[in-house]
Amino acid sequence: MSNILVLNATGKVSQGVVRGLAAAGHHVIAASRHPKSVTGTPSNVRQVHFSYEEPTTFDAALDGVDRVFWLSPPLVLDGATYTRPFFDRALSRVKKVVTMTAAGVETSDQIPLRQAELLVERSGVAFVHLRPTWFSDNFHTFWLGMINGTGTIALPAGDGASAFIDARDIAASAVAALTRDDIRNQAFTLTGPASHTYADAASVLARVSGRPDIRYMPISDHAFIEGAVQMGLSAQYAGMLATLFDVVRQGWAPPPTTDVRTLTGAEPITFEAYAQHYVSAWRR
Repeated sequence: MSNILVLNATGKVSQGVVRGLAAAGHHVIAASRHPKSVTGTPSNVRQVHFSYEEPTTFDAALDGVDRVFWLSPPLVLDGATYTRPFFDRALSRVKKVVTMTAAGVETSDQIPLRQAELLVERSGVAFVHLRPTWFSDNFHTFWLGMINGTGTIALPAGDGASAFIDARDIAASAVAALTRDDIRNQAFTLTGPASHTYADAASVLARVSGRPDIRYMPISDHAFIEGAVQMGLSAQYAGMLATLFDVVRQGWAPPPTTDVRTLTGAEPITFEAYAQHYVSAWRR
């Protein structure tokens, strides 16, 4: 069994990766800024304090590790530069790195997340890049406040469609990429099984939750950025998100792929099944 370091271990996807690896019997080092001693944590999970801004935390996290699951820290615009000191330490010590970046990063080597991928590739270490599209989970996390506050999903996506993916499928794909020796030096675009517009998604949420007031309202980039800043995001980060929504609006979001099935052997979770699983989030 491998010793696998999972970064951002308290995040949505990383929590699923930790659980999946532990259940398979691997030794997991769960690294985060605020490690929690959770009752019932399996004995094969070791929680460690880790911060990219504290290089003194790197060695303890990397001790005995041969594989790493990396994703850019939340709300960081340039994850490659921000995490470079860690990579400089880690890439000489580990055998495989699985990155979680984003669908479309391969279109330009100037995109920071693509630069993180290239940093790993050029090291000679075995790699797998996971590039998920928009998360289904945004509807019960980031967009939940406006859905439950006004019933409106106000976003600058126009009539564009996305093949929303459930975070559980991303985590399962990461577990496979980390543990299967036959998967190396490859990139996978992770999507759900079908594309939906945000109006489609709103209709599903309205139906499963019994809330006919839930609807989608397309807005401008300016209105989105202004609202995001009021909610606490930096103008730069909000602008980056608006750019990503423009990709959806222009119809350039990736169509559904079979990559989740290739990695996990299972079909990805449908948006309907996602909504049914989290239905209590939108019920009043």
